[in-house]
Amino acid sequence: MFNDNKFLKGTGGEVFLNNTLLLEINKVSIKMTGQFEDFAPVKDYCTHHVYVGYDGQGTIEGARIDTGIDADLINAYQKGYTPDLKIYANLTDPNTGKTERYMITGVQFTEITPVEWEAKKLVTRSMPFTFTGITVLSTID
Repeated sequence: MFNDNKFLKGTGGEVFLNNTLLLEINKVSIKMTGQFEDFAPVKDYCTHHVYVGYDGQGTIEGARIDTGIDADLINAYQKGYTPDLKIYANLTDPNTGKTERYMITGVQFTEITPVEWEAKKLVTRSMPFTFTGITVLSTID
């Protein structure tokens, strides 16, 4: 029997930047992309793909309720450094109460858009980032 309540829904999600809950976020995407090097050994007609590492990228999106994050990043970048940032992403299944949790480390925002708005529109932001580490803190089974 098909049960609609088995599907995870993003409404139960939370995103923290360091220890600050970002209430304005309505979309988050965090992905790891494997990096592979082609290897063609002798006497083998198949090209093999050897794993050599990964690249971590993501984006957080949502409404804009303040400009503090932008100001901090602008200040840091203009002084020649990137702040030490972590993202915690949680998603809770309201039917079971179980939560998946991830800690993303080595976060570096790759774009800052301090000014982008349009009359009669909600001001939103999209903040792409890279990262160097991801830790699974809990899963939904």
